[in-house]
Amino acid sequence: MKKNNITTKKKSSCMRTDRFCFTSLVHNLKKLFLPWIIISVLNMVGIVSVNMFFSDKVDSVTASISFYYNGIENGLDPNGCEFEKNSIKNDDIVSQALSEMGLSEELTETVQNGIFIDSVVSTSAINNIINYDSIYNSSNNEWTESLKDSAYHPTVYRVSFNYNKTSLNGDNAASLLNLILKKYQMYFFETYGYNESVGKSVLSVDFDGYDYLIALDMYNSKLNSLANYIDSLSANDKAQFRSNETGYSFSDLTNSINLIRSVDVDTLTSYILNNGVISDKDMILSYYNFRLDNLKRQKQNMTERLNSTEKSIKDYQKDSVVIYDGSAENAATITETSEIYDNLIQSKIQMQRDISNYDKLISDYTNRIKAINSASSSSSNAKKEYVESQIDSLTKKTEILIENVKLTANDYFTTVKFPNAVSINSQARYSISHYFKSAINESIRLIVITELIWVTLYLFISIAFCFKTKAKKLFKNHFAK
Repeated sequence: MKKNNITTKKKSSCMRTDRFCFTSLVHNLKKLFLPWIIISVLNMVGIVSVNMFFSDKVDSVTASISFYYNGIENGLDPNGCEFEKNSIKNDDIVSQALSEMGLSEELTETVQNGIFIDSVVSTSAINNIINYDSIYNSSNNEWTESLKDSAYHPTVYRVSFNYNKTSLNGDNAASLLNLILKKYQMYFFETYGYNESVGKSVLSVDFDGYDYLIALDMYNSKLNSLANYIDSLSANDKAQFRSNETGYSFSDLTNSINLIRSVDVDTLTSYILNNGVISDKDMILSYYNFRLDNLKRQKQNMTERLNSTEKSIKDYQKDSVVIYDGSAENAATITETSEIYDNLIQSKIQMQRDISNYDKLISDYTNRIKAINSASSSSSNAKKEYVESQIDSLTKKTEILIENVKLTANDYFTTVKFPNAVSINSQARYSISHYFKSAINESIRLIVITELIWVTLYLFISIAFCFKTKAKKLFKNHFAK
């Protein structure tokens, strides 16, 4: 009975002690709550203030830009090369923007160093990246293709401009960044849109510097380049584009070029040959003989390449796959398509076209040499004036043609190929609230860490005071007995 009483007293004492500790802890928490709140608030204000005055990242404005055209999803530019995001802040764009805002172009490098371009990864892309490991470890034999399908290239970029190292304020920095992005839109269309140099090269022929025949040959060659450029555009045109601005399609422009070559250039060339409107007959004959010999060598070289290609095609063995259906007797062999073989066939077709073109040019130059040899050695001034008037007429027609090509191509790039190629999703803006928001965002991580430290100290000190009070009670009770 006495033993039970002792046990009961111990339990009661333990309960009183636990109650005493809990009550003391709550009392200490309440006592230290206000100092903890004050310290926490001062901690947050201090960190935000330090970032506002000393952090470079707070003095920044941000905009967003997106790309939408065939190839960007594979990380390529419109020409099929690797897309370079830093072209957004290239020297010409930044210097032009600075000049337009009345700022010194000496700031170009400083502004470039302050611009940061970060890709924005979509939620679906993140899910694909997370699935990489499961794809790799799957038993499916097609995991490599699945992995390729999961590849991701950004199409949206966040462009930030840290203007801390410039003399710009927030409003001017936002205006400069917006202007840079606008300039980049123009740069994109100038780079991947209509090729101005193609049209300019046609009109760059100096008829005064060459004999009429040579100048017309050069002119014809430039028109061929223009026709090839139009063909390259029409090759990707699946909708049979017709410009609302000019009313022309690419085939219309090609027909116009062929008309100028077959009527204006060829007719004038024929007139010059038949009437001997030649300044230096010996020089022209020497030039044509050189061209004739060169064409013959090129044809011979191309013919040898064609023979070699045809032999390779004849000897080439396509890849084959043997499929077994339980026994060798039921095996089937399937010949797979081969990219190498197909390329050989395409090369053969192109070389045959080139040889045919060489034959045409060889025949043309041979006839020209005969015509020059049979023509009179001199021509009247009236005939020269006629040739020059026809050249002026040809130049005017070509100028109109090139303008139509430019307008039609620009309309095609703007409405069909690159309607939304470069879009500015959000422009850079600056305000006092934005400044404080940037400072807070920059401070969040450090605030969370330091606040966790203060919470830990708050609890630790409260518990320490609890044990200190308990120790004093025990000490007093001990000496009281």
